[in-house]
Amino acid sequence: MKQRGFSLIEWLLVLALLAYISVSGFQHWSHYQQRERLEITARQLLGFLTRLQADAFWLNRPALLWHSVADTWCIGSGEPPLNGCQSQDGWLFMPDYSDITLVELTPESLGFYGLRNTAQPGRIILANAAGRIRLVISNHGRIRLCGEKHAQARIPLC
Repeated sequence: MKQRGFSLIEWLLVLALLAYISVSGFQHWSHYQQRERLEITARQLLGFLTRLQADAFWLNRPALLWHSVADTWCIGSGEPPLNGCQSQDGWLFMPDYSDITLVELTPESLGFYGLRNTAQPGRIILANAAGRIRLVISNHGRIRLCGEKHAQARIPLC
């Protein structure tokens, strides 16, 4: 007797394999997106701080940083905001993604000085479910990124 088609057990096995592959692929894609969001935000903050440092050097004036964690966090320079980040003028950085958190900004007097392009050394730590990235500022004004617990994509380990 010739059999045509597939049996019910074969179909169920194929569907179970497809479900497993789909779920695992979705989890990896979600983790990949979180890693990319964290790296993008860290690089945007690095660019913001580099421009602020260049401005302080060009105008030969100090540019001290402040941060606010009201509804969404932000980092800026100049006059600190009275009620959140939305009504702030001047130098302001706000993340594009809501899942990125500002874990630490130390010291409180972190900033850049126009004289000889120096800076108050410190660090800023950003995090989400994919990991943590540290932005380190040296007293010579060097700004760099590094991953806290493991290397993040194209960012080396601290």
